[in-house]
Formats: sequence, structure tokens, C-alpha cells
Amino acid sequence: METTDFETAASSLRAKLVDIGCFYLSDREEAEDVAQEAMLKLWILRDRIDPQKGLEPLAATIARNLCISRLRHFKSRPHESFPEHEIADDMQNAQARMEEAENADWMRTALRRLPDRYRAVLRMRQVEGLDTPEIARLIGTSENAVRILLSRARQQMMKLLSQRKD
Repeated sequence: METTDFETAASSLRAKLVDIGCFYLSDREEAEDVAQEAMLKLWILRDRIDPQKGLEPLAATIARNLCISRLRHFKSRPHESFPEHEIADDMQNAQARMEEAENADWMRTALRRLPDRYRAVLRMRQVEGLDTPEIARLIGTSENAVRILLSRARQQMMKLLSQRKD
């Protein structure tokens, strides 16, 4: 692929890579880092890229793999995490805030216990509100596989929730 062709394709591709990073990581800064790293890898590979196949599928795969690597990194180091967004409401009393914090901590811990693919698909569906075909396109699998992943992720979360209640 010629340098000028790469630069033209890359200019429109960066926003898509940031979106993929946001879907997996739910953190804009981390997503920007993933997009930058993916663009660097693409730049290094530019001479070996087939112009007829296009840059987008390869870029999406690289970004997805980088996101999964980051998720694994954070899963193996639970003391390091993405910046958390606090939801504060002056009308809530101290007890309600404490319960909300405990529930949020439990939910983050439960989500970290899920396999990476389950967590990513569940986040895309529940947090980002993506539909099944869009998730399938982003992670490079079939819609049926996405449905199965979602079902298994929800089953594991329900199992963890029932254990919490016991």
C-alpha cells in the first residue's frame, strides 16, 4: 500500500478505532491510546497490506486485540483499574450512597471474574446499547455466537448474584 493511500484511509479510520476502544474499555483515554497504538502497528505493516482487501478489517482486528490485551492486563492487576465515574446526588443520604458504592464494587468485581469476551460483549450490549449485528461486526463473529456469548455472560452474572444473596 502506498503511503498516500495509507494516509487517506487512516484519516477516516482513527475515529472508528476510538469507537471500538470505547466499546471494549468504556474509557475514552484508554480508547485513544488503543487507536494510536493500532495506527502505529498499521503504519509499520503498510507495505504488506493488500489495498484490495482494505485497511478497515485489519485495523478493527488490531484494535480489538489491543483492547482485549488491556482488559487482561487490568484483570490480572485488580488494584489497577480504569478511572471510575462517581454518581453523586446530594439528595441521597449516607446509607443509600454506601449501599450504592458496595453494589458498584460488587458489580465491578463480578464483571472482572467473567471471561474477557463475555465481559466485552455484555458491556457492548448493556452499557453501549449496541444491537447483536453490530456487536458481531465489531468482534468479528456471527450473530448467533454473540447471542450465545450474551446468554452465557448473563447466566454467570446471575449465578454470581445468587451466590451473593446466599
